[in-house]
Amino acid sequence: MNTAEPSAKIDSPVPGPAPAVVKANAVRWGSEIQSSAEQGDLKRFAILRKAAELFNERGFYETSLNELAKRLNVTKPSLYLYFKNKDDILLQILNQATVEFTPAMELAKESDLCGIEKLKIFVLQYTQAMSGVFGKCMVLSGLSPLEPSSREQLTPTFRLLDTFVRNLLAEGIKDGSIAPCDTKIATFSLFGAMHWLARWYRPDGELSPEAIAEQVFLIFETGLRNVRQP
Repeated sequence: MNTAEPSAKIDSPVPGPAPAVVKANAVRWGSEIQSSAEQGDLKRFAILRKAAELFNERGFYETSLNELAKRLNVTKPSLYLYFKNKDDILLQILNQATVEFTPAMELAKESDLCGIEKLKIFVLQYTQAMSGVFGKCMVLSGLSPLEPSSREQLTPTFRLLDTFVRNLLAEGIKDGSIAPCDTKIATFSLFGAMHWLARWYRPDGELSPEAIAEQVFLIFETGLRNVRQP
């Protein structure tokens, strides 16, 4: 989603206790005049994206709200119209990351393919999500900087993610497409490889996220596929 950065004056306060996650259809692009809520969504998303870039570049603890405001060319008080504090900004960044990786689970789940092919769908989609600015921030910043109450909001989603992959592996073992293995270790290894992407991937590199995802899965497929399968 391409989004213009906020203007120097941000004047649309966030309704409610926390900002909503921005989705691709949040703005009626066919309308000549956007509503104040739509303008607020665009500005909120621009803040989140810039904050994620700064956290990735400098680290969460090393990035101040003053620096974020400077990068956005706004005043620091303007940020508080959209977010309660820096913890809230990171929480919403991680929420946005979950929006981007959730389709990986949905597409794999909806497939009628065997376990190894469902796992491939998941790995290809999830790896590409990790190449984006929000996925990268999810890996580099993680949950640990969050306040306990904020961390508790996201913990169930990440547990579900881990369980989902373990179940895919178990399904593949059951249908014979995946060789018997320790699903816990295999899951940790898969996420380790996919999350490492966030530390070295560069958009101007030789390989696209799609090509990298294919290579990542190929390596694991060689070890996971049941060679005795007819």
